[in-house]
Amino acid sequence: MQQPAGDETPQAAGRARARAIATRSSSLSAVVRLLILLLLVGGGGAIAWTATIPSQDHVIARAMFEDRDGTMTIDEVTGAAFAPVAPILTRGYTPSATWLRLTVGPADGGPLVLRIRPTYLDRVALFEPVPGRQGVWREYVTGDRTPFLEREMPSVTLGFTIWPTGPATTYYLRLTTTSTSLMHAEALVPQVAALRDLHIHVSQIFILALLLFILFWTASDFALNHDIVVGCFAINQLFFISYNVLIMGYGALIFPNAPAGFVDTLTSVSIIAAPLFSLLTNRLLLRQFDLIPLARWGIDTLLLALVIAFGLLAAGATQQALKLNALVVALIVLLLPLMAFGTRREAPPGRRVLRVFYVIQAVALLLTMLPILGVLPASTWNLDANIIHGLLSDLPMFVLLALRSREARERGIEAQLALDLTRGQLELQRAQFEMQNRFMAMLTHELRTPLSVIRLCVDTAKVAGEPRRLIEAAFGNMEGIIDRCSFADRMEQKGLDVVRAPVDVAAALRAAVAASSEAARVALQVGALPSVTSDARLIATVLHNLIDNALKYSPEGSTVEVTAAAEAGEAGPGVRITVENGCGRTGVPDPTQLFEKFYRGPHARTKSGSGLGLYIVHGIVDLLDGLITYDFIEGRARFSVWLPCSALPSSKTMTICEPPSSTP
Repeated sequence: MQQPAGDETPQAAGRARARAIATRSSSLSAVVRLLILLLLVGGGGAIAWTATIPSQDHVIARAMFEDRDGTMTIDEVTGAAFAPVAPILTRGYTPSATWLRLTVGPADGGPLVLRIRPTYLDRVALFEPVPGRQGVWREYVTGDRTPFLEREMPSVTLGFTIWPTGPATTYYLRLTTTSTSLMHAEALVPQVAALRDLHIHVSQIFILALLLFILFWTASDFALNHDIVVGCFAINQLFFISYNVLIMGYGALIFPNAPAGFVDTLTSVSIIAAPLFSLLTNRLLLRQFDLIPLARWGIDTLLLALVIAFGLLAAGATQQALKLNALVVALIVLLLPLMAFGTRREAPPGRRVLRVFYVIQAVALLLTMLPILGVLPASTWNLDANIIHGLLSDLPMFVLLALRSREARERGIEAQLALDLTRGQLELQRAQFEMQNRFMAMLTHELRTPLSVIRLCVDTAKVAGEPRRLIEAAFGNMEGIIDRCSFADRMEQKGLDVVRAPVDVAAALRAAVAASSEAARVALQVGALPSVTSDARLIATVLHNLIDNALKYSPEGSTVEVTAAAEAGEAGPGVRITVENGCGRTGVPDPTQLFEKFYRGPHARTKSGSGLGLYIVHGIVDLLDGLITYDFIEGRARFSVWLPCSALPSSKTMTICEPPSSTP
């Protein structure tokens, strides 16, 4: 049948939807690649531009002294023994106060900007000598615990304006912080300091643009697919963006009138929350890879440690909380290879991709955390190590989830196509089934009238003897086929009404044997049977079809054994009826197709039949909440029907019925 031009088949609609999804995914992937390329090129350009900015650091010498109790005054410190120190101070997490002595050369009589990084240091005090007054010092304070409007220099970076004189001027910086004591101080002319601040702004714009893009993609993907891994990563992105905004120094600008310590507390919360949700995202992602127990235990332990860090932060032990957080991040270095190579099952985007990204993260973390913990000397890039580490952790996870999402979309398209194909096939089968049922209903109805006319003519002709017997047998076969076709059609159309009432199974068996075509060949054995609450008419149909089938396909003259007994099995009390016969020339049927509609064995076509008898039996037994099984044991076919009953009889006496001597 030709499909009308204006109609659309389910398969065509499915293919159209799949093409639309694929087109949108391809367009989105192209936009993603373009944006990432622009951001990377812009960030690389900003870094290259920074390399062209001259340093012109006027600090001649640096020395450090540790005030363990944090109680020494500037007058006491000036007489202490200072030790030379590298340009970047690396002290790790320490409760001590750290004094840094700077010897600064003049700048042709003009001011210098004493520029201090990173911006998350709690409190940095500058002690500047008062010209012409020996031993007198002015004190200025900055840090992320100092409100922006109270800072000596209005900038996102920490700093002071100084006026060195003579061949050199000595300044003292006192650092106290709950974060890592990592500090770099340089004395620059204002123009160079402004260029470096401008570079920071440009770089941070690109970083924040990249992070916001990742957040936008993550939120969009989660809204589309409701993937819990992507959802957790979106929360991680929110904390990581907050962390970057605060760690870059913008917290003081956003909350200029906030009370002292407010921005510092927000920074500490974001510092701990970012790795917590990052680790949780990895934990959820790796579930589909079937992670080994040791790696799962490691992730869960570190997650617990971060929860404890939050508890310490809430209790006011900020430095202990941040130190524990840094230790957890450092331990992730050891855990990442175990996570990468401890997977036992392949999953999107693939274990090989997973291992590459986890190794990159491990190396980046190692280079980042060791200077922060004070284990290794720091370099210039360690001043932004927290941001760099976050990006090197964030970008691989974003790429992993993007690859995972793309593969999930491709699988979804394939599944949609397969679903549409299956729906089309089911629709075709349903149409064929309905056509077949209509044909069978028409055929059975239209054949009955011609058969009645033929029978009437045969009766009028008064045919007798062997011809009469053959004619009656043919009539019986044809009417049996018509009845079974009609019965099967009603069964499939849910047109069989089950009228439940007490049924005497033994009496039903005797009646079925007596009504069979060769009752003399049937050996019936019936035990003491309970009453079964079921449909007597349907049970009679089951017994008639099973006995008729056994007689038809067993060797001529052989005995068909029919037994019935009460049984208490796993399904409860019931009656089991067994019909067993030998196999004749028609051979052994295929047990996988035995109960299918119209199935007949390859050698059974020499016998008259419709292939509906066992199909009807199976349908009726299911309708009566029973079970039917087939076994082929030692050359004999055995059909067993189990019907439920309420209780078993108390007596188990067996009644044996011998085969009748003649056909009734």
